[in-house]
Amino acid sequence: MRIALAGKGGTGKTTLAGTLSRLYGRAHRTVLALDADSNPNLATTLGLSPETTAKIRSVPGSLGEWRTAPDTGRAYVHLTLPLDEVIKQYGVAAPDGVTLLVMGTVDHAGVGCRCSAHAAARGIMGHLMQADAPIVISDMEAGLEHLGRGTVEHADALLILIEPYYRALEAGRRMKELAAELGVPRIYIVANKIRQPDEETAIRSFCEQHQLRLLATLPFDDSARGAEANGLSLLDAQPDSPLARGIADLAVALEENCKGVKDGNVDSHFCARA
Repeated sequence: MRIALAGKGGTGKTTLAGTLSRLYGRAHRTVLALDADSNPNLATTLGLSPETTAKIRSVPGSLGEWRTAPDTGRAYVHLTLPLDEVIKQYGVAAPDGVTLLVMGTVDHAGVGCRCSAHAAARGIMGHLMQADAPIVISDMEAGLEHLGRGTVEHADALLILIEPYYRALEAGRRMKELAAELGVPRIYIVANKIRQPDEETAIRSFCEQHQLRLLATLPFDDSARGAEANGLSLLDAQPDSPLARGIADLAVALEENCKGVKDGNVDSHFCARA
């Protein structure tokens, strides 16, 4: 599975990406976590220390170069290093067997766009089509740019995080339209920070009205905010919290939907506790 996460800023996609990655790792999956955000924070939600995080080497954007397929004439991103070598040189070991790749950050003002970082992330996702691929969880940049640049083109599923207010709902609807243009085969809505039943009701109504597939609703959880404020992974700070358990249920639902696993035939059980 190659799973990308999108949403407006502050919807909780980085917390979800890190928690999903570790839950799949605990279920004995090989997991590659990609931090494609220009303000990378996935290392923290994976449970890496500030000291380790400060030493992470970003994947150079120069590793991805545009080429044209001779048979179709279609442009694609070619990696100038074999993917295994990219992971060997730039991968960082995270808890529960997860490997993290950081796709670059904005280090200085006025340095220009992150086109090369988006291209490299796109190339890595594309090369995983041809490999005995692990589960890939890609935390994308907030907003629409990664969709405009086609960074999620090779994802098997896109999770669009929304919150229960109009601008977030409208952003989710637009993201779904753009992802459909890219041909992403499975596009799901995940509603986060739900406080009241009427908020879930309103979200379900919006999704039905706009043909959006709602895969999960996750509760508002102060423990997640507390973990973030202290620079901790949700699974380390509050492994039994309502949000952690909700994400564990989402992990099962996502695997069932992406792999077509029938009820009662899931080969692993995901739980928030080790």
